[in-house]
Amino acid sequence: MMEKHSEKKGEHREVGSHIEQGGLQNTGNGGYLRSRVLKRSIVVGRHKTSVSLEDVFWNELRAIAQDLGVHLSQLVARIDAERQHGNLSSAIRLFVFEQSRKRGDGKSPAVTRAT
Repeated sequence: MMEKHSEKKGEHREVGSHIEQGGLQNTGNGGYLRSRVLKRSIVVGRHKTSVSLEDVFWNELRAIAQDLGVHLSQLVARIDAERQHGNLSSAIRLFVFEQSRKRGDGKSPAVTRAT
């Protein structure tokens, strides 16, 4: 699957993705489901990088980006710029987790807008 966005010079864009491997996701009742890990190539700050995340994180990250009114790659660039340590995939998971905690109601994403 390939996603491209028409953007102005200097903006970020997602350039492609593919399934990398399978992972396990806890269903909350003691069972586990297969969760695909998708590896996507994203241009962040004019640099192409690959990020591997489970389906659930990609889906939630897309929802957050949509709520913020930004492209997915722009949100990833913000996360990348603000991370203090660790790899980008981990920083994205932590960001999605934090947004989920802030929301706290289990309903559709309600995110804190960037200032």
